[in-house]
Amino acid sequence: MIPDSQSADEASQQIDEVVEPDPEPESSNDFVAEPANELEALREESARNYAGWQRAQADFENLKRRSAQDVRDRVQQSQRAILLDLLDLADDFERANRESPSDESNQGDPWRQGVELMGQKLSALLMRQQVKQIDTVDQAFDPDFHEAVGQLPGQHNEIVAVLRTGYTIGSRVLRATQVMVGDGSIEPPDPDDDSTDTPDETDEITE
Repeated sequence: MIPDSQSADEASQQIDEVVEPDPEPESSNDFVAEPANELEALREESARNYAGWQRAQADFENLKRRSAQDVRDRVQQSQRAILLDLLDLADDFERANRESPSDESNQGDPWRQGVELMGQKLSALLMRQQVKQIDTVDQAFDPDFHEAVGQLPGQHNEIVAVLRTGYTIGSRVLRATQVMVGDGSIEPPDPDDDSTDTPDETDEITE
């Protein structure tokens, strides 16, 4: 029963509030879409971070290689400068040995023996550093190993004289050999020319 003090309109309003249906819940698709979008965003961010890490790693490796190459280049330049100074000293020893008297009376001279010993020690030091003389015996002029400073009468491209010994270190030229080359005024021997005399087959052998 509705109390008399309560009007019909109020009673009707209370009944409507009781029987009013609950609002419809949000669609389940909205709950699924939101986590999926968030997961995709995280994946994209992760991919960007991974790509950035890869670029940073590649840059770091390149930096290490360049730094190591720079160190090797500086070491080689320093080594080259020192060895070139030693080669000047080797030239002096070579010149002293070449210009010293060659008679037997000078063989036992302590000064000459001392010079020869120091030259041998210097040669051994250079050899330990893989420094070797450039061979010019029976060799034609090669611009990769020889430096032509003039010409003398001789065959074309022939090494006529050696003015300064050249050296290599490993497979590289440390200092080219200074040479004089032929000016082409002398013709090379003809390989087809048989200079040996052969007996005439028509000659009779006499006893």
